[in-house]
Amino acid sequence: MEILTVNKHKELLYVTVYDKLFKMINEGTFPENSRLPSEPELAKRLGVSRSTLRQALALLQDDGLIKNIRGKGNYIIKENKTDTTGLEKIGHPVYKCLDLETNNIELDFKIDPPSDYYKKILGDSSVATVCIDRWYLDDNLALAYSYTIITIEVISKFNIDLSDKNNLLKFIEEESYKECSKIKSTIKFTTSGNFVTKRHPIPDESQFYLIEEAIYSNSELPVIFNKHYLPMKHSTIKVNPMK
Repeated sequence: MEILTVNKHKELLYVTVYDKLFKMINEGTFPENSRLPSEPELAKRLGVSRSTLRQALALLQDDGLIKNIRGKGNYIIKENKTDTTGLEKIGHPVYKCLDLETNNIELDFKIDPPSDYYKKILGDSSVATVCIDRWYLDDNLALAYSYTIITIEVISKFNIDLSDKNNLLKFIEEESYKECSKIKSTIKFTTSGNFVTKRHPIPDESQFYLIEEAIYSNSELPVIFNKHYLPMKHSTIKVNPMK
């Protein structure tokens, strides 16, 4: 195996290692979304210690070139050259944050009596709650998952026909964001993503971003509550502060 040596004299060693890895990533030595070699293998390949390599990898993470998935390793982040909009603007988080392309959405829903959890989030005045599952697919492969709860009164207010799934999907994917007065979002880390996704678990993923959205429509309490599960390996959280 070829040993790549680095110049150890003119600058801090980890900076030299960073530059070497930066060049290799941009030249395609390590393709987008691929996993970097293990730390022992990569340190040997570069002719440096693992501690020096870790310093360089930390800088690459800071600069958004790689992402570390605990227990799995470091992955090259796919560069999104077209869409730079982040969570600072109201809109669907799955489309803003998921690095992969989806070509289908599977939707299912049920109507439940309001549980204590639903009452805590949406208030206790509703007689029923519509619970909606959405799986974002590439063909039949699940890439992300969203769970939505809406009171039956909101369904009635916006004249949503529950027998028309396309109409329901359009409302929760698009119109709810256009009609809202504000959104409160919380970003969390979770390992529960695969058992909550039910019949479409996301393959080979155990760590997820959980983006919770409380959507308001000139109301004291949210009218819609979303939980979006995005695999950390294939997602990027972006926020572009604006005045």
